[in-house]
Formats: sequence, C-alpha cells, structure tokens
Amino acid sequence: MNVNTIMLFDKVMDQSMDRFSKLIFVKKEVYTHNVEYLASKVSYITELYTDCFANFGWLSRDMQFYKRILQGNIHSSSELNQNDSSVSKIIEYLPEQETMKENFPMAFHVHFTVLPNLCYVSGIIWKDDLRRVFISLSECSIPSDIIIIPQGPFEYLPELLEEFDSIKSHQLRDWINEKELSIHKIQKHAKKYWGDSFYSYYLKMKMIEAIDDILFTSKTLKEIAVSHNFVKYNNMYRTFKRYHIDLAKISRFSKI
Repeated sequence: MNVNTIMLFDKVMDQSMDRFSKLIFVKKEVYTHNVEYLASKVSYITELYTDCFANFGWLSRDMQFYKRILQGNIHSSSELNQNDSSVSKIIEYLPEQETMKENFPMAFHVHFTVLPNLCYVSGIIWKDDLRRVFISLSECSIPSDIIIIPQGPFEYLPELLEEFDSIKSHQLRDWINEKELSIHKIQKHAKKYWGDSFYSYYLKMKMIEAIDDILFTSKTLKEIAVSHNFVKYNNMYRTFKRYHIDLAKISRFSKI
C-alpha cells in the first residue's frame, strides 16, 4: 500500500474528529456519558472513509483495515482491558487531565506502532467531574511491511495539485503544456507517487473534501458542489456514483 494513502487517511481522520468534536449534539451526549452512541458515530465516520478509500482503489478490500471500536471509562477495568496493547498506548498519549475541561469533548487522534502493525486511533475523549476519562475511539491498523514508500523526484506533485483548477483549466494537458511540463512524465510520476493518475487523484481529493462538508456542515449539496469545483450538483452526483458512493445516504451530523 502506498504510504501517501496512509498519510492522507491519517490527515482526513484527524480533521474529521476535530470537526465532529465541535458539533452541538456531541457536546450534549458527552454530558450524559453516552459513550456507546458517540462510538457508533465515530465508527460510522471511520467506515465511511475506509469504504471511500477502498472504492477509490487505494485500500484492498481483502485487508481488514478498520479493526474495532474502543469505548468506555479508561479507569474501569470492566470496560477496557488495560493490558490490551492499543489501550495501553492510548493511555500513554492521553493529555494531562489538567488540560481537559469537564464534560467537554476533545478530538483525539494518534498513530503508533504495535508490532508488526502501524495503528491509527481516532475519535473523542472527555473527563467528568469525578476525573474519570471516557473514550469513544476507532482503531485502524496495517502491517508495516506492506507500506510502499515511492522513491523519486515527486516533491513537485503536491504543489502542482494545489495550483490546478478544473474550472479555469478545462483540459489538464493544455494546462500542463502551458507550464512547459511533460504530461507523460507527470502521469508516470503521479502513478508512482499516489498510485493514481494526476486528474483522478485531483478528483478524488475533491470528493473527500466534499464528504467532509456533507458530514459536518448544514450547506446544501448544491452549495457543496459549487464550493468544491464540481460546478453543479449533477456533476458531483455523477462523480460519486461512478465510485459507488450514494450521496443521499451520507449522514448530515450538523442536522442531528
């Protein structure tokens, strides 16, 4: 698996949990310590992005990447096994209790190694007035030895991706030619660096950004389509359908 896929998943989950922790309904559920309910939402977000990456061809469906949910009060041995290697690592990474507000959700996202796997843990944590710490987290993992780090002069590709605008430049080839670059070289490098063609990767990144807004904002789907350069809703709908993602079934957390 390409290391850039793992790095992107890491970034997406980090950003998603930050936005999730700020939602009004999340703050309400934290007050009642509804750990299981919040864990179900964390699980939904994790499964949504995992399936999305699999539909993009970035994750193998033969590999169980999304592993499990970790939920409960970390001070209660009946809820969480302190001897579990991931739980013990999570406890190491928890912030100092003095920095945590009572009954206030905090986004939590870490990655660590539990040989032979590289693990990613995302979700929310909070403490109550009794100084108990609760977690609603998802864990993903991947064997470290299957991660491929592409070698080559690929540093320019992310910068090029940032510059490209499919509305202003309808044809990628013409835009590349104007920069006096080789489209053949760029496509070859993109395949090695991202495991995808340049335009395909650009399109999938737009989809990921759109999903983030669908989940966490009250914008209409039409507004989201325009803000992410799909021009109009029908274009965004067709793009998502191509990758077997039903826009209508994506949860709108901001409306809960």
